[in-house]
Amino acid sequence: MSSADRTSRVSLAAREPLLLGAPAPVLAAGGAALAVATAIVETVIARSQIASWPAETGAFVALVAAGVAVVLLASPFRAPFRARSHAAVLGLVLLAAVLDEVAQLGRDVRLHDDWGLAVVPVFLLVLATLRPPREVLAGGVVAVVVIAVTELGLSPSFVTPLPAPVRVMIGITQVLPPALASAALARTTLRGLEARRAAPAAQPTVDAALTVQQEAIARLEAEAIPLLTTVAVAGSVTAAQADRARAIMAELRAALIADLARGWLAEAGFGVDDPDGYTERMTPEQRTALRTTVASLPLADFERPGTASAYGQDREATLVLDLPVAARPRRNRVAPLVPLLRAVFPRADVRIDADRVQVRVDYSVPR
Repeated sequence: MSSADRTSRVSLAAREPLLLGAPAPVLAAGGAALAVATAIVETVIARSQIASWPAETGAFVALVAAGVAVVLLASPFRAPFRARSHAAVLGLVLLAAVLDEVAQLGRDVRLHDDWGLAVVPVFLLVLATLRPPREVLAGGVVAVVVIAVTELGLSPSFVTPLPAPVRVMIGITQVLPPALASAALARTTLRGLEARRAAPAAQPTVDAALTVQQEAIARLEAEAIPLLTTVAVAGSVTAAQADRARAIMAELRAALIADLARGWLAEAGFGVDDPDGYTERMTPEQRTALRTTVASLPLADFERPGTASAYGQDREATLVLDLPVAARPRRNRVAPLVPLLRAVFPRADVRIDADRVQVRVDYSVPR
């Protein structure tokens, strides 16, 4: 997949879960509060233009429902923010905008003071951090169409004489530019993040086989070479020396087999139960996400962080990390870790108890 495709199909919150995933509900709450405050102020100023208070009340109910929905659904514990959530929130906002227009039938003097046209761009900007740019743009186009149809249909009831196409253009110009700007902002930011990741500092890679080979050489220098030197000087081999040589070779063989069998979780100090080797077939991104999660918790013993149990069938696997902690971690400390894990695992859950944290992830492995 090309860089352009990736930036069109991933959201900012999913791309940077630690930076934007956890604060997403706060950003959503700020946008929702701004929209509701705007609606209240505009309604108070233009209250003489309200012809139907039940319709205006319905508009406020839909707007508040959209605000509550986006805050709850943007929670990192519910990550990722899905397309159906996007559709639900945008649908409620557009319903509020339409009801606000309907509430002013026969009394609407100025289109610019209709709060429905002001709150739609605010929510489009909020949604730009939660969904991919391509989908944000599509949502903006849908909003423009709904506003255009609404303004065209209600144009005859407008108090001030104004051609229907002009009224429609006024409505479109209040929604279309913010929609394009929201999508462009998300896409530009994602491209910048992608470029930064595409050019990481060169890091030396460690060959596991080379590491095992170096350890084997160290064992030979420490035990086998002194024995061989003694035999070479004496010119003969005693029975004790022969027994010692066989013991050294057996220990070296066992050590080589054990070192080659050690996985990345065992190297990190975990007690590993993974008879089928599912954890060794994880992607580098998945391993990094798990390492970041473990490092972010107040572990009881960083040398022995806990146990890891992996099981599965065919290509589908489940890994459960049981991590004893020195103190119960706060939710705001764990919150950024959930979208981080769900960005690379199809399913990820984090359970917090008083003395331990359990991380469970499901994933598929290559054949």
